[in-house]
Amino acid sequence: MVGRTGRQPGSISSPGTPARDTGPDQPDSRDTRHELMARWQALKSEEPRLRARDAATRLGVSEAELVHARTDAEVHRLDGPWDRLVAGVFGLGSVMALTRNDHAVHEKVGQFEPVQVFARTGQVLGDGLQLRLFFSRWHYGFAITEAFQNRTRRSLQFFDSAGTAVHKVYLRRRSDEHAFQALVSEYRHTGRWQDLAVTDDAAIRHERPDDDTEQTNPGNRELPRDGTRQVPDTPQGWTFGGIQQVRASPQHSARRIRDDGFRIALEHAAEAGIPVTLLVGNGGALQSHTGPVRRLKQVGPWFNVLDPDFSLHLRSDGIACAWALQEQTGDGIVTSVEIFAAAGRRIAKLQGQRNPGEEETSEWRALAASLNDCSLA
Repeated sequence: MVGRTGRQPGSISSPGTPARDTGPDQPDSRDTRHELMARWQALKSEEPRLRARDAATRLGVSEAELVHARTDAEVHRLDGPWDRLVAGVFGLGSVMALTRNDHAVHEKVGQFEPVQVFARTGQVLGDGLQLRLFFSRWHYGFAITEAFQNRTRRSLQFFDSAGTAVHKVYLRRRSDEHAFQALVSEYRHTGRWQDLAVTDDAAIRHERPDDDTEQTNPGNRELPRDGTRQVPDTPQGWTFGGIQQVRASPQHSARRIRDDGFRIALEHAAEAGIPVTLLVGNGGALQSHTGPVRRLKQVGPWFNVLDPDFSLHLRSDGIACAWALQEQTGDGIVTSVEIFAAAGRRIAKLQGQRNPGEEETSEWRALAASLNDCSLA
């Protein structure tokens, strides 16, 4: 089969030049690829469980630059069109999809059903995996084959213009490795490998003061109620402006609760067997789990859901505030519990499970109503 580039799928040539070290705390001279890798290997030996995102921050580079420079794995840069590439993920079979932000990691096992694309937004609606992908925020892609826990791990990883991860896809033991190789061959980068021209993170994460509702909702007009909340289906609110929209909501529909209200809601849902919809997003992807949650565990600052096909890792000390919200929709009132970081970005959102056209259950609504106000903490 001849792919998009006109080449036969098969073996892939090795990557080229290293990424640059653009960290604010680094000297003016750039690390060579091997220098950066040596520093990373030293860091991993000290903290073997450190995630790549956190390691990149410690090393003063973006995660995309760190991936681009790796010499300890087979790394191939990918080109778009991203919607067509993601459509090919269907052929991999069951995978683990990962979407995260600074304070929450959402891991969901399932199969990418045929991707629906509207303009530059993709939607995956399968029984086990629901995603909304904002391809306009995707700038870099990589295919990685690496040794991991005595086995070979393969993944597709995508990053925004600042080199921040927006979405990752990990193959599982029964995934189709030949389909993975063919997909990588078709979309591998054709140009000469060069340093990544990452942008300043602040340029795409424009912040506003926590109480600035005027820019988000001029005149404090009542927000539209058209059947669904607008913010969770767009990058806005997961990168900036989320808390402003909450503060601009009518007072009766937004109630600030204790900062640990999200965790308490999950614990109550697990105890009572109430199925939920749990969303985590960033500027490039929004990922949801729908169903029960069962195994919950606190490990240090991380609050975790550790179920067979779904995991959540929530950094509790990153939560600046929590809110219980109610929206009037065409299906009746929809209640959600949402948490925000200090800069006002949404971390995660929790609702009761419901199908389109159905009202939320009274059990979920009662659970949300039982959460204590912040003033009672």
